[in-house]
Amino acid sequence: MHIPLPRVGVFKRFTKDDGKFEQSLAGDAKGILSLYEAAHLGTTTDYVLDEALRFTSNHLKSLLAGGTSQPHILRLIRNTLYLPQRWNMEAVIAREYITFYEHEEDHDKMLLKLAKLNFKLLQLHYIKELKIFIKWWMALDLTSKWPSQFRERIVEAWLAGLMMYFEPQFSDGRVIAAKFTYLLTILDDVFDHYFSIDELTRLLVCVESGVRSKGSSFHLKEMLEELKTLVRANLDLVKWARGNRVPSFEEHVEVGGIAITSYATLMYSFVGMGEIVGKEPYEWVRSRPRLIKSLAAKGRLMDDMTDFENDMSNGFAANAINYYMKQFVVTKEGAMLECQKMIANINI
Repeated sequence: MHIPLPRVGVFKRFTKDDGKFEQSLAGDAKGILSLYEAAHLGTTTDYVLDEALRFTSNHLKSLLAGGTSQPHILRLIRNTLYLPQRWNMEAVIAREYITFYEHEEDHDKMLLKLAKLNFKLLQLHYIKELKIFIKWWMALDLTSKWPSQFRERIVEAWLAGLMMYFEPQFSDGRVIAAKFTYLLTILDDVFDHYFSIDELTRLLVCVESGVRSKGSSFHLKEMLEELKTLVRANLDLVKWARGNRVPSFEEHVEVGGIAITSYATLMYSFVGMGEIVGKEPYEWVRSRPRLIKSLAAKGRLMDDMTDFENDMSNGFAANAINYYMKQFVVTKEGAMLECQKMIANINI
């Protein structure tokens, strides 16, 4: 059930004078599901959607615990509470809805048959792409030549392309995205586990040489320029982690937001879309708009909160929680709480 977000004022028709939603709405499980999904599209000032999220979350959990709804509705509730549609992949959402729709009493049999056939053809298309990517990787024959700490995540890299665009016409784009994703994974392992600061500095010089090279297309130059920025940001994190300097919390979030590949990922997603993308999108990303800055900051904070214990046990000091604790002289719990608030208030 992919529901577009109506004007926020529409929801007020379903609330009481105190701003709370009418309890009578709770009897409509599908309606509650739709409202729950829509509530995830609100901004930090859409207070009625904050109340909608609280109201729908409580009732969906009650429906799940009670087990009185039909099994296919309970399965959809469980999936939605685990991961709302706006955070999921389009292809996964489509597959889940086909299963849901099949169990609806009033479903159109011909429409269902065509949907299943269409998804099967799309699935075969995806398998073909994955084979192309795997053959490319095997032909490089790098696995036996690099350190054991390096991750070999072929399927995960291809799935990253599927998360960007699922349409069949972007087949080449998904393969390109998979290759770039794997390159970023290798770079991440290089900075996390293997090279010295001197070796990483030489790597940055190599990337900068590639940016200055002649004959590259505009798209490739933009991608290489972003790659240079990414490598420089990772080098800064390594220097901070090894005690060369202690940055401010704000500086770490900004530089760490670049290192988490938010900008680079957008760049190579444009490359994968081919000629339909002109210069404007690349220039937009290079301008560091507020939207992507917010996305990068949110990703950095979420990643650092998840990895805090592991980072500290490995002596990796470059973590937002660590720097917040030092700068504002608070406990780990206090830093975690403040970062959680920041994540909730970041409007993407």
